[in-house]
Formats: sequence, C-alpha cells, structure tokens
Amino acid sequence: MTSLDGQFIVCNKTLRRMLELPSDGQVNANIEKFYADPAARKAAIEQAVQLAEQGRNVEKGILHLKVHDRDLYVEDYCKILKDDNGQVVGFVGCMVDVTSEIDTRKHEKELRDRVEELTFDIGRILHANNTTLVMMNETLKSAARVLEPNPFGGLSVPLMEDVERVLDENARHLVGSIHRFMQAGDEDRRSKALPENQWKELADKATFLERYKENVSVEELRPPTLGNVAYEIIHICHAIEPGFLPREAVRDLQQNAFQLERVAALYDVLKTRDAVFQMEYTLQSLREYATADVRKTSKRTALTVKYLVDQVVRRLTGFSQSSKVDIELRDILHAEVRVNEREIVRALGNLLHNAIKYSWRRDKTKPSWVSIRTFIRDHKIHIEFENWGVGMSHEEMEQGLVFQLGYRGQLSTERGRLGTGIGLTDARRVARSHGGDVIIDSKPTKIFSEQDPEYFNQPFLTKATLYLPYAEKK
Repeated sequence: MTSLDGQFIVCNKTLRRMLELPSDGQVNANIEKFYADPAARKAAIEQAVQLAEQGRNVEKGILHLKVHDRDLYVEDYCKILKDDNGQVVGFVGCMVDVTSEIDTRKHEKELRDRVEELTFDIGRILHANNTTLVMMNETLKSAARVLEPNPFGGLSVPLMEDVERVLDENARHLVGSIHRFMQAGDEDRRSKALPENQWKELADKATFLERYKENVSVEELRPPTLGNVAYEIIHICHAIEPGFLPREAVRDLQQNAFQLERVAALYDVLKTRDAVFQMEYTLQSLREYATADVRKTSKRTALTVKYLVDQVVRRLTGFSQSSKVDIELRDILHAEVRVNEREIVRALGNLLHNAIKYSWRRDKTKPSWVSIRTFIRDHKIHIEFENWGVGMSHEEMEQGLVFQLGYRGQLSTERGRLGTGIGLTDARRVARSHGGDVIIDSKPTKIFSEQDPEYFNQPFLTKATLYLPYAEKK
C-alpha cells in the first residue's frame, strides 16, 4: 500500500526483496524513485483513475522499474483508495516480477528481426555461391576435356578398380622409363647431365612407384600421391643438362611422367566435379529452406505427379550421371495433387538426392540405381524413392532422429559424402504442410542383428516415401 504521493505505508517481504528494501521495520521509501521513467508514474496514476471511473482496477499493467541500475519489470495489480469524500488518498495492490518473461520476449523479438535480416543475407550469399559452383562445374568440365584422352570414359567419377587399372599401367610405364633413362650413356655423361642426389631421387621414386599400393594404403589418396611423384619427376627432367644423354631417353621419361600426372589430375578433376554437383544442389536446397519463411508464398495449383517427378529428375540428372547412378521410373501416375510446386519439388528433390548420394553398386558390371515408384494407398498418393546402399539403424528411425534438424545418420559421412542434415527435416515439413508426410524404411539385406560387427558394413534397402492427398475436384 502506498500514499497518493507514492510513499510506502505497508510492504510485504516479497516486495521488499524485489525492491531490495529493509527486510523488516518501517519502510522509508517512495515507489516513485523506482520508476525507470519518472513520467511513467504519472501515466500509471492517470490510467488507474480512468479505470476506477469505469468501475475497474488495473490488472496486468507492465511497469518498468529500476533497482540499483538493474532493470525490473513487474505486472501491476492496483486498486485506488478513496476517503469518505471520494478523494484519492492512495493505492493498494501487488506487483509480480516478470523480468525474465519480458527479457525473453525482447530477446525473441530481437532474434526474429535478426533472423529475418540474416535470412535475406544468407539467401543472397547462397545464391552467389550457387552461381559460383555452376561456373566451377563448367570450368572443371573444360579442364577434363583439356586432359583428354580420357581412359575412364565419360565425365562421371570412375570406379576405384578402373582408377587403379589406369594408375597401374601408367606407373609401370614410368618405372620402365626411369630404368631406361638411368642406363642411358656412360657414368661420366650421366654425372654431367644430373647431380648424384637427383639420380638417387629418381631411383627412390621408381622403387616407390613399384610398391605404391603398399606405400599408400588409402585408395582415394593414391591418385594425388602418384600425380605429385610424376610432377617431381618432370621437374627433375627440366634440370637435365642437354647434350649428355640421348634425347629419346629424356623424352620417354618426360612423356611417361606427364601421362601419369595427367591421368591423376583427370581423376582429381572428375572427383572434384562430383563434389561440386553435390554442393550445388545442397546449397540450392539450403537457400530454398532458409528463405522459405520470408519468401512470398506461391499459390497452390493442381499438378500431376508425373510432372513433379519429371521436374525433380531433370534437376538431378547431372548429379546422378556424375555419381554413376541410374534413375528408374516405375508406374508414374498422372493423378493430380494440389501443391506449392516450388516447395514440393524441393522436398522430392531432397529425397532423390539422398537416394543417389547413399547408393552402392550392386553388380560390378552395372551402375548403382535409384527406383522412383508411385502408387495409391489409403486415399493418398505415394511417391517412393528406393535405393540399395547406406542404411539407417532401427533406433534412428524408431526415435525419429533422421527427421531432426541438422541430424546426420550414423553412416551418412561414410566415403566422404557431403550433407547438411536438413533434407529429411525439410521434406517432412513441406509434406505435412500439404496434408501428407514422409516415412522412412531401411532394412538390411543379409545380417539382421545389429549386434553383429558387420551389420552396418552391409548394404541396406532403403525406401523414402512422401505421400500427399488427392487434389479435390471442383
């Protein structure tokens, strides 16, 4: 309770603690000194008077107070006290500390404003990066053509056994060239052509090339390692003093070193181009996802399932070809669904991208595959993506972990696969906003006990299905 001028008359322990007043005894303090803005005190009194004239009291009015430079927000419940003549003589009520709630709201608003601002910035940055990746892809395609003839055939990433076959052949030719070169001319002419340490370096490199598989155990590191060895041999060739050794021997060494460097570089270019394909779609999807809430929502239209599937396949044809994954279409319906095309194509693209990315080759003579099938069940149109390759654990599916934002499966990074952990989250969000959903099923093909150490080393048959309601006929 306070007097009209704000002097405390009665004050309980809770309010004393809140305002850091003496815990007992008379309170010699005025509520007015606690207002962050002195003018707010007058406004609060005027509001209380106006409400009293209407027969109401102040309820849940928010006051901003200051206690020793500390912000304090309170919910004010206040009733005017009048004397026998009807004159206002004071106030009685209570204050509830809501500082944490107000701070949270302010923080959330600041975050929302900042997120919206950042979203536009992120969208612009991702768009710029995506454009850069498109340019990189074209540049790498040109680089691959410059490095022709291509012993791997095509611009897709070659199979590792094909890479090793080509490396073996070129490494063997280079070793033969080194041995022939080291036997060319007599000892005196050889010493004048190159210093002794470089002859020893050549011999060491021949030994390394003969046993490169033992020296480099990781398959993916062999091409760049052999490329570096060939590059260093070319540099030794540049240091050869002319006129002391047969030109044919020098030319033979240079050409075979260049051939090994060329095929190693070609593999790196094709591998990098495949990574660019992955990044290009991933960044594009990330941009679409990040800007979805601030982008103007397009009107939903009735589109056939076949049209949507065709759009998705077209967007990912380059990636599937680069990854040597065939896309098989089965029973694609012409039934209509009413959707936001941009959103649904992105959601379906996420599922197809995952299926391509996580596919294994079943038969060494045939490429990997992804099957797209559509069917009707329970009055819903289902679009199913099936692949044979990296699996998901029962726990990941049972607990819905695969749909958590940012989550990447236990085996998702196997073989250096790129990803953001957004694809399935986004696909499910889009499907549910259209009255549908996404369901995942992943089953082992051989070993059925997760306790077996080889359980996750085997291929899984994985199905990702997005279903939608029929378009209503008008």
